[in-house]
Amino acid sequence: MTPIPDLHRLFHPRSVALIGASEKLDSISGRPLHLLKEHGFPGRVYPVNPRHREIDGTPCFPDVASLPETPDVVLVGVRAALVPAVLEACAVRGVPFGVIFSSGFAESADAESERRMVDIARRGGMRILGPNCQGMANFREDIPLTFSSSLLGRTPLPGGVAYVSQSGAFGFASAAQAMDRGVRFHSVVTTGNQCDLDALDVGRHLLRDPEVRALLIYLEGIRDGERFVALAEEARERGIPLGVLKVGKSASSREAVQSHTAALAGDPEVWEAIFRQYGIFPLEDAEDIATLGLAFGTFRRPRGKRVAILTTSGGAGIVTADRCVDAGLVVPPLPGETRREMERYLPAFGSSRNPVDMTAQVINDPEGYAGILRAAEACPEVDMVIAVHSMITGSAGESMARDLAESFDRSDKPTVGCWLIDQKNGGEFLAFLRQRGVPVFSSPRECARALGALARTPAPRPGVPPIGPSRAPVLVDFPPDLTEYDAKRALKAYGVPIPREILCLTFAEARSAAAELGYPVALKVMSPAIPHKTEAGVVALRLKDEEELMNAYGRLRERAERFAPGAPIQGLLVQEMVEGGVECFVGVKRDPLFGPMVAVGLGGIYVEVFRDVVLRRAPVAPQEGEEMVRSLRGYPLLAGVRGQGPRDVEALGRLIGAVSDFACGEEELFELDVNPVMVREEGRGVVAVDALMTKGGRS
Repeated sequence: MTPIPDLHRLFHPRSVALIGASEKLDSISGRPLHLLKEHGFPGRVYPVNPRHREIDGTPCFPDVASLPETPDVVLVGVRAALVPAVLEACAVRGVPFGVIFSSGFAESADAESERRMVDIARRGGMRILGPNCQGMANFREDIPLTFSSSLLGRTPLPGGVAYVSQSGAFGFASAAQAMDRGVRFHSVVTTGNQCDLDALDVGRHLLRDPEVRALLIYLEGIRDGERFVALAEEARERGIPLGVLKVGKSASSREAVQSHTAALAGDPEVWEAIFRQYGIFPLEDAEDIATLGLAFGTFRRPRGKRVAILTTSGGAGIVTADRCVDAGLVVPPLPGETRREMERYLPAFGSSRNPVDMTAQVINDPEGYAGILRAAEACPEVDMVIAVHSMITGSAGESMARDLAESFDRSDKPTVGCWLIDQKNGGEFLAFLRQRGVPVFSSPRECARALGALARTPAPRPGVPPIGPSRAPVLVDFPPDLTEYDAKRALKAYGVPIPREILCLTFAEARSAAAELGYPVALKVMSPAIPHKTEAGVVALRLKDEEELMNAYGRLRERAERFAPGAPIQGLLVQEMVEGGVECFVGVKRDPLFGPMVAVGLGGIYVEVFRDVVLRRAPVAPQEGEEMVRSLRGYPLLAGVRGQGPRDVEALGRLIGAVSDFACGEEELFELDVNPVMVREEGRGVVAVDALMTKGGRS
C-alpha cells in the first residue's frame, strides 16, 4: 500500500505563488489573491504574470524562476495547454505542492496530459492537487487556497469537521450551505481529477490531525479499494466518524462520473456492504453534509441511545419521538425523580412524560425552561437531549435561546435544538445559537438522523489490528477445468464440511461407492462443460437401491451427451443424501476494487424473489459470519419458528469464515457459489452439498 503523504506544508504554507494571477479580482484567476488578502493570510504571496508589475498593490513577477524564494504552494489558473510548462518551472525550483484549478484533462478524454504532468512533478519531488479542482481552505488558520466565491465576505468559525470532495463546485457550495447552518469546518479540500493526490491521501492525512473530530467525503470513485478500507479502519481506530456521499449508484450517474472526473464508480451493492462493515455513515445529498457536520461537530459523544425530548408543541414532540425511533434511538420513560423535578415548572395541562410537553406556557416562568433543561441534563437514564421549539418569538425566544446555549455549554451530554420557525421570525435566535456552537435543526427528521448517527459513532480502538484470515493459504492446485467435485475438494482443505462422496468412472465403481456410503444416495454427472447440472437434467436424488442407481447411471450419461455432445466427463459423483436442514447459500465474487466479497442468504425463493442477501468484504471472522446470518430478514427460519428448533447458526458462521479464508488464500478464485448449504439442528453442524467455482482472479 502506498505511504501516506506528508501534506503539512500544503495545509500550512508560509508562502504562496499565484500562477496566471489577474488584476480582475472577481475572476477565477484573480479571486485567490482577493481571498488571501481578505482573510489575512500571514505568509508571503507572489502573483505571477508577465503582463503585470503589480496587482492590487502586490508586486507581480514574470515567472516562477524570478520569485525571491521557492513557495510552499503554487496555485495554477492558466489554460490547460500551459500547465506542463508551469510545472516544469516549479520542478526546477523544487516547489513541494501545486494546486491546479485548470480543467480540460482526463475529464475531456486527455488522460495522457495528466500522466505527463505527474511525471514532471515527480521528477521535481512535487505533489499535485487537481487538476479541475477548486482548491482548498484551512479554516483553523484562515488560509483560503481557492477561487471559490463561497468564501467572499465570509469569516467561517473554525471547528473540527474536515470535508474532502472530488467535486470542486459541489464541495465548496455544500460547505457554504453547511456553514450557514452552523457547521464549523476544520478544512475543505477539493481534489478534482486526482491525477496525483486523491481524496484518500487527503483523508488519511486529516485523520492524523488532532484538531479533526469528523471526516466527510464526497466520492465519485477510487482506484484502490484497499486504501479506502485502510482509511475507514483508521477512522474507526481513532474513533473519528467517517461520512461518505458516494455517487454513481444509477447507470446515468455512473456515466456522469466518467465525464466529470474520469473516476471508477464501482458496484453500488458492494459499496453499501463496505459502508455497513466498516461503520461508515452514508450521506445522500448536500443537506447531509450540514446534518452530520452539526452532529459530529459538537465534540460530545453520547453514552447510549436514550433521548429526552423537551417540546413546546405536543404534536412536534410526538413527530420527533417517531423519527427518533426510526433512527434507532430510544425515547424512554423518565424516572419519577426527574419527572417530579420537571413538574415544578410545568403547567397543569403539560406532561412530564417523554416527550416532555412543556407547552408554550413555559415561557411565562423565567426559571421554567432552564429548570426543565437542568432536570434532563441530570437524568441518569438520558444520554441526549432534544429541545423542540415551535414559533416562539420576541423576548421569550431570546430567553429560550440563551437558556439552551447555557445548557449546551455546561452539559456533558449532546444537547441540540430543533426550532420550527421561519427565518423572518427566528433568524436572530438561530444566528445566536449557531454563534455559540449549538446544533440547531429545522426538522424532527433531520434532528433524529443526526443524533442517530452520533449514537453510532465508534469508540476509539487504539492498537486493535484489522481482522485477517484465520489461517494461512493452503494453495490448492486447481485443475484447468473445474467441477463441483474439484470445488468441494478445495473447500474441504479450508475446513468446509462437505458430504461423504466418491467420484466414479464406471457403474461398478458407483455400485461399490453406494454400498459403502449407504442408500439413499445422490448421483451427479461431473463435467466442466455442464456447470448447472439440474438444468441439464444430470442429477438424480434419493436413489434407494442398486436398481434405481443402475437406471439413473445410464440415463444421466445419455442426458449429458445430448446436452453437451463430446464434452469431457470427469466421472459420476455418488454422494450421501443430506436432508432435514434449512437451505442457505454462501458465495464469493472478486470485486475489481475491494477484492473478494462474501455473501450469505437463505436458499430457494428467499434469494431469488426477496433478494435476502448480506454481503461483506473478506476476510470475515466466524463471529462476523454469524452476525451476517442474523442480519438476514429470513433469520427467524434459522432461529426456530412454528415448533421447529433453532438451527446451527454458529456452525454456519464457521463455514462463512472458512469460505472467506478460501477466498483470501486462493487468488485464482473469481467466483464461488456454495449452494445449498444445509443448516441442521443446533449442535449438528452444516454441510456444503454443492459448489460451483470459476477461476480468473488476480494473476
